[in-house]
Amino acid sequence: MSVLFRVVLYVKNIEESLKFYQDIIGLELYGRGKRGARFNYDCFSLLLTSESALGDKHYFKNKAKSDIKGNGFELIIVVDELEKVYQRCLDNYYPIEVEVEKYPWDMRGFKVADPDGYFIRITSE
Repeated sequence: MSVLFRVVLYVKNIEESLKFYQDIIGLELYGRGKRGARFNYDCFSLLLTSESALGDKHYFKNKAKSDIKGNGFELIIVVDELEKVYQRCLDNYYPIEVEVEKYPWDMRGFKVADPDGYFIRITSE
C-alpha cells in the first residue's frame, strides 16, 4: 500500500507565504497556480492555498474560526542548515517562539510563526 500525506495551509497572502517557505525556510517550489502553490518531498506535499478559495459556508469560516491559524497544529520541517534558516528568520523579522535547542532524540531545532501565525518547528540532525 502506498501512502501520501498532504497538508494544506490556508493563507492570507500567497506571495508573503511563498517568500517565507521558499526564500526563508528553503523549500523547493514544485508548482504554483493563481491561488495556490505546492512543495513536494517524497510522500509528502505542503500546499499553500489562498483564503479567498474558501466559500462562505466553509468549516474554517464557521465552526473552526480562530484569531490564530492552526490552533493546536504544529508543522515540523527538517532542514540541512538549521543555523542558516534560523538567521534568515531573524534577518526577516519572523517571530522566533522557541530559540534553538537540543532535543533528547539527538536533533536540534527552533520554533517560529509563519506569516499567518502557523506554528512551525524547524529541525536538523
